[in-house]
Amino acid sequence: METAFYLAMGWCGTKYPGWWNRFWRSPPPPPDPEPWWTIVLIGIGLVAGAAGGLFFSNAIAENQFFAGQNAIASGLFAFGTANIVTGIASAFKD
Repeated sequence: METAFYLAMGWCGTKYPGWWNRFWRSPPPPPDPEPWWTIVLIGIGLVAGAAGGLFFSNAIAENQFFAGQNAIASGLFAFGTANIVTGIASAFKD
């Protein structure tokens, strides 16, 4: 169940392709004829979320600072990891 939670947080942390275009006010690109890039980014987000959450959960397993909050802290770390990794990956598309 913990891994499913990290996968969900990784999915939620996935940035959509071209998210950085809003900062430069460029017109939106035409839609891709094939959605493979979006599917790849979602897969990367799932893997990054699961890896980040499991890594952080194992790192703080015996830490008293996170007592009773392991799932919450690890879920937030999974969300952040997926957000950063997919943000970098989506910047390489164009």
